[in-house]
Amino acid sequence: MKTCIISGSHRSGSQSMKVAHHLQSRIEASGSSASIIDLSRSKLPLWDEEVWAGAEKWTKVWSPLASMLGASDSLVVISPEYGGMAAPALKNLFLFTGGDLIAHKPALLVSVTSSAVNGAYPVSELRSSGHKNSRLVYIPDHVIIRESEKHLNSDSGGEAEAYLRTRIDYSISVLGQYAVAMKGIRESGVVDLKTYPFGM
Repeated sequence: MKTCIISGSHRSGSQSMKVAHHLQSRIEASGSSASIIDLSRSKLPLWDEEVWAGAEKWTKVWSPLASMLGASDSLVVISPEYGGMAAPALKNLFLFTGGDLIAHKPALLVSVTSSAVNGAYPVSELRSSGHKNSRLVYIPDHVIIRESEKHLNSDSGGEAEAYLRTRIDYSISVLGQYAVAMKGIRESGVVDLKTYPFGM
């Protein structure tokens, strides 16, 4: 199974990328493969209708990302919390992702915040939007990494850290089982994205 991890931060050297690398190492330790899309480096422009025409300015930037998404069996969507909101780069990415790429693929939501109490808002926002046309399926479990600067570092320790690490491993295991189950849905012949390309 292949997992595509999306780091939604706009900033280089972000806590979201630190989390993405940790998740990649844990997924690979479980025997699956994982690649990372770093939205701080991809510089995907704001979506407009010209992308449908296949203009070169779009294919050069979008094609490598589309290939990674299309080849995946599952996704991990990591969003920093910006002012109580999901990262705009993630919402922009989902404007590009038609059902042909990620429809009926399971995704684990991971929210990253420097706060000790927040982090739930990006999860709530992404669960309510961004999946209508892409048909991405968020699994019931999610992970919120609070006080992110303190966690998932090489010198991390303590009870809270131990719980976070085991919770991440548990969520990865659940995602893996969803990936196995939902592959059958995509291959069943029931999904008809040609007749019904857009959600209601």
